[in-house]
Amino acid sequence: MMKRPRRVDLNLFRVFDAIYQEGSLTRAGEVLHLTQPAVSNALSRLRAAYDDPLFVRTAGGMVPTPAAETIVADIRGALQLLDDTLQPGEAFDPRRARRRFRLSAGDQTAAMLAPRLLRLIAASDAGVELEILPLKREAAVHELASGQIDFALDAIPLADPQLLSMKVLEDEMVCAVRLGHPLVGRRLTLAQYLALSHVHASSRRQGPGLTDLALKRLGKQRRIALRLPHHLALPHIVAATDLAASMPRSLAVAHALRALPLPFATPPAEIYAFWHKSANLDRGNQWFREILARSSAA
Repeated sequence: MMKRPRRVDLNLFRVFDAIYQEGSLTRAGEVLHLTQPAVSNALSRLRAAYDDPLFVRTAGGMVPTPAAETIVADIRGALQLLDDTLQPGEAFDPRRARRRFRLSAGDQTAAMLAPRLLRLIAASDAGVELEILPLKREAAVHELASGQIDFALDAIPLADPQLLSMKVLEDEMVCAVRLGHPLVGRRLTLAQYLALSHVHASSRRQGPGLTDLALKRLGKQRRIALRLPHHLALPHIVAATDLAASMPRSLAVAHALRALPLPFATPPAEIYAFWHKSANLDRGNQWFREILARSSAA
């Protein structure tokens, strides 16, 4: 069990935070304007205080230990509170702010959410910028904790006690086909659906999607003629072929495809926003969460 120190120099926590964010003693020193020996000395004091290595040197940089991962949220939250006391009562003003919010998301999530966010930001006359990076589920917790990203946007809940979340989008899943498809009439029956050839997109190299799991519960299986990793390729392929695809209704409508209700029960497409507990009191983070909450109705 990790030793919990009774007293630690608060400046050491800033060194901890910098090493966690930068993954390097040298870069941490540059951020803090300290020499590398000074950073090494601070880390040694922290290791003694917690009786844990806290960071392990690897070929990829300084990697936090499990003990470091358990305390990072408390340390970053405490540092945020201290910083807030230096600017008491000062609210985040998006019109004056020059801040870039970094989000990680898949291509379909970005396509569905980015236009809504940009409209809301423009309506707020905000001076903030957006940067959307590729979603890496296995690294999301660390990227959020280290401040590399502000929010992770995903359809799959990220179960980690360090993260907080909210649902930002929900959309009906439909069967999308091109206009004038020869095998699809005004309505789509289960038999007609199964007679179609389908294109399926997934970030995973194998395994069923939600649509396939819903069909499996009925003892049915669709024919997937094409599987690919890019969701935004689906509308273009559907528009140019006789393949069908299950996708969110808004995406099908945006590409002028026929959007037919699926002839079996399927969960809706959902998008969740995740952020780290240490950023929960950050005023800019709070403002952007309001934008995310309003995006569901935008």
